[in-house]
Amino acid sequence: MKQVNRFIRSVTLLMLALLMFSGQAACASSDSISSQSTPDLLIRQIMGLAYESQQSINSGPFSVGDSLKKVEKAWGAPEDLSTAAANYWSRNVRFLYDGSTGRKTITGIDDFDPKLQSIHLSMLKGLIGEPISEVEQEGMYYVTYTDYANYKVVFVFESAWINPDPRLNMYTVEFATDQ
Repeated sequence: MKQVNRFIRSVTLLMLALLMFSGQAACASSDSISSQSTPDLLIRQIMGLAYESQQSINSGPFSVGDSLKKVEKAWGAPEDLSTAAANYWSRNVRFLYDGSTGRKTITGIDDFDPKLQSIHLSMLKGLIGEPISEVEQEGMYYVTYTDYANYKVVFVFESAWINPDPRLNMYTVEFATDQ
């Protein structure tokens, strides 16, 4: 009887070890998939965050409408500060704010993560459709999408005169103009 109990215990421990190992392998493989951002996934993430919470990829948990003071309390002083923008270069984000309010209300968020350069204009239009506006200005190509109720996203590409399918440099999330 002792040998049977010992055998059952050994088999149980072996099964637990196998389950734990297979669970870690599954988690590891899903982590590596999520850490590899494809351009399509990035575009969906940008638009989803803009629609749901007026955030950029790198601005979370802070949104348009929040106080810059709230950001400073959580992240510390910005690495560069002007009368209208607080740059957190190491986080690839810039908060545009209204300095006339005591709380310094965030009016827009610029996100300039280097991984955004994997997105080309044709990919963006292919996934989201035609924008509400496209403007070539001062060597940059601006493409704007909005739902008119919650958000406006302005994608800033390199010049379309130089490259007909330019790469994305950065984007800005703002409240929709109706707000």
